[in-house]
Amino acid sequence: MKHVTYRGIRPTDPDGRLGLRNPERGWRIETLIAEPPGRPAWGPAAHLAGKVSSGYSDEWWLQDCARYEPHGLTLAQTYVYLNEYRDGPIPDDKLQWLQGAFDNLRAHGLKAVLRFAYERDMDRRNGATLERILAHIAQLKPIIQRNADVIFVMQAGFVGAWGEWHSSEHALESDHAALAKIVAAVLDALPADRMTQVRVPKYKRWVLDEAPFDGFAEVDAATAHTGVPTARIGFNNDGFLAGPQDGGTWPEAPLFGQPGNPEFDTMTRQSPYVAVDGELFWSDLGGKVDGLAAAVRLRLHHYSSFSLAHSFSEREGKPYSIDDWLQTPITLEQLAAEKMPISDGYFANAAGERVERTQFEYIRDHLGYRLELQTTQMPRLGKPGQPLPVTVTLINRGFSTLHNPRPVKLVLIGEDDRLWDLGATGADPRRWQPFDPADPEFRPLVHTIAASPRLPANLPPGRYRLGLWLPDAAATIAGDARYAVRVANGDVPWWTADSGSYGVNIVGWLDVACR
Repeated sequence: MKHVTYRGIRPTDPDGRLGLRNPERGWRIETLIAEPPGRPAWGPAAHLAGKVSSGYSDEWWLQDCARYEPHGLTLAQTYVYLNEYRDGPIPDDKLQWLQGAFDNLRAHGLKAVLRFAYERDMDRRNGATLERILAHIAQLKPIIQRNADVIFVMQAGFVGAWGEWHSSEHALESDHAALAKIVAAVLDALPADRMTQVRVPKYKRWVLDEAPFDGFAEVDAATAHTGVPTARIGFNNDGFLAGPQDGGTWPEAPLFGQPGNPEFDTMTRQSPYVAVDGELFWSDLGGKVDGLAAAVRLRLHHYSSFSLAHSFSEREGKPYSIDDWLQTPITLEQLAAEKMPISDGYFANAAGERVERTQFEYIRDHLGYRLELQTTQMPRLGKPGQPLPVTVTLINRGFSTLHNPRPVKLVLIGEDDRLWDLGATGADPRRWQPFDPADPEFRPLVHTIAASPRLPANLPPGRYRLGLWLPDAAATIAGDARYAVRVANGDVPWWTADSGSYGVNIVGWLDVACR
């Protein structure tokens, strides 16, 4: 057996200052989709002014995503407004525009944080009744199911201003039974392994305490990813650090948004097991937000995704908090004092000399998961038809874990670049927490992948690369390297086929002898 060790990504590695492009995590843009082509609409982002058509086009958001791909961006928060159909069914052309947007996501290796809404402001007009909302969800279910491969999470939406469950024309936000029916319909429209999100933690308790649910219970390690309703409802904090109440996320005095507030604490307990998204207020309306304070909160509440639109000059045309994050250093000492995850080699070059990092870089690199391989144990020699015992250890340096199902496979790649799939290992990356949620010291956990697949009987002798492959679970995109997970190691090669298929982390070399 041989023992292989790995290091993290150094800032002086090739592309070491860029974001690691990985699916279902990280920064996200915000956009409208499924709008009539050419219609005047909100947007596009300020950096696209004069570069795209003045009327709505999917190019608005596709070019926005492309601009931030060097920061690892793979997500778009996509708003679909249905206010024009509040008195009837959704017409075919709207559904066709929506399908076109899903097709564009798939073509560009992206996924959606999806939200449907009716009311575009707080004027309490253009809302829909409960009956109309439920009819629309039923009408949308086939297209949601058909395109679930490119939906990371679907936010509860539908009610109130921007789908945030406040300021609604029909006051549905105060009708807990109605909200429960909407969330039940959303969960039914999604595949059983996909999640929704609610704007405020107590909304989750409101809906689960109503029929058709059986009563509120916090999700925990035992119920996570089991498909029960509490395991499928996460959170989207649309007022992140906007004043002491997070813009109304926890208005309960006297503690507001800090430990000891019941709503804050329930999110702390549940957030390790559900997808969490967030955004600053527009234009720093809740006050400037310090990047280090933001990182500490993002870690505590296990954020997977965060807006790169709000309070950012690239979207708004004036500098705000995110612009400050881009320029403000963050130090090893600051992070250590807050017991924050620190990736191996993150602040050093190959000579061990200190390299400065910014608050923006740190948040960018640690939103969601960040899988850093530690060791691999494997034989030096394999034989066709015989077992190949392999053990891989890793640490998740990110703020969160993965939330949608994903196989973890071992593969061999020959010198002719033919890939031999040795099968799934049985590991579940949704269980790869960055730290024990009950540990106040936030000490990193070491996770182990152990498997002993049998080599194919017809495997030709030769030298092979042993790879760890984490493809998407959906057959439609499983072979697309843009949807596979790449580990955060500077000495682990990333292999893709010439066609752009697969996306494999090379963990070692294996010589295969004749039988």
